[in-house]
Amino acid sequence: MPLRDPEGRRHRREHLQQGAVVLAGVLAVVTVGWVVHTRTGADEPAPVAPTVAATLPEQVPIPLPSVSPSPSMTPINEIVVEQVPIGETVDLAAEGETDWVHWGEKGRFSLERDSGGGFTILEGTPGEPRLRHTVSPQRFTWPGAPDAGVASGIRTCGDGHGFTLSAPAGTESRTLRLYVGAMRARGDLRIELSTGGKAYTDSFTSRGNSMGTTAYVVSYRGSGTGKISIKWITGAAFDENCGGVALQAAALS
Repeated sequence: MPLRDPEGRRHRREHLQQGAVVLAGVLAVVTVGWVVHTRTGADEPAPVAPTVAATLPEQVPIPLPSVSPSPSMTPINEIVVEQVPIGETVDLAAEGETDWVHWGEKGRFSLERDSGGGFTILEGTPGEPRLRHTVSPQRFTWPGAPDAGVASGIRTCGDGHGFTLSAPAGTESRTLRLYVGAMRARGDLRIELSTGGKAYTDSFTSRGNSMGTTAYVVSYRGSGTGKISIKWITGAAFDENCGGVALQAAALS
């Protein structure tokens, strides 16, 4: 039977009690520290990030394109001509809203014209030879003209002889219709603006014994106030008796 050692057991109990006390103290310290840390973190406000002033880059002005006049806004010197056939009858009052003129119904110096046209279409100084004719293949009519219209006009003979006309020009577009002819001759046409630009030239030839006729539709505008000038001249006569050019009518709108 083993011997009992009451003294040894007593010492072991004392050591265990002391260890338990130490452990309890450590746990108490840890617990208090955790509680204090938790309360401190809950009560203190969250740290605020320092405010950084926003620095914007200096605004750079954006260059804008310079405003320049559109080509359509810039007045130009322009002449556009179309040569067209003539119908059997020409109503001058309908085609000449601004002015119209017919030559030669009552004599070689007579002019039948729009009473309200203000002499917008003008003929230059008449030259010689100047003859009346009644052989136009077309008929011209206007208020007060014979019901069937008239086939009259004026003509000239020989190289270098012809007619000159003029009408106002400006920055607005205008249209002039010119009714001309030739008999055994070549007619030379020249149109130009006093305000500048390129002149327009053309020719029309009729070699037969009857009169050949044509119409020129002249659309034009100038770069300022001026006039349009028209020359219809015999460039070449094919008949020594009286080959030359003829002039019947003009209408402006």
